[in-house]
Amino acid sequence: MARIDIDDPYTAFLESQVQAGLFSSISEAARDAIRKQMEEQEKRRVASVYTAIAKGEDAIQAGRTIPYSQNLMSEISEKGKQAALAGKPVKYEVRP
Repeated sequence: MARIDIDDPYTAFLESQVQAGLFSSISEAARDAIRKQMEEQEKRRVASVYTAIAKGEDAIQAGRTIPYSQNLMSEISEKGKQAALAGKPVKYEVRP
């Protein structure tokens, strides 16, 4: 289990949440805050996926497509490997 130090004003806020009866401990209040932050991050990630889908659909409608070939996935993989070797950052939307 990790231990973290939290300075004011964060400690005071968490203590006020416990004193108000919203949480039984500072740890519980902190876990709730972290969980909410994780949920917000997931919402942003999902929104970026929807944005990418819409962008792709717009490209298809405009005729900006790449014809399928037997080697398409190999070509995409190789292009990604070369970009990684060149030190280019991985786009957020393609990270696992």
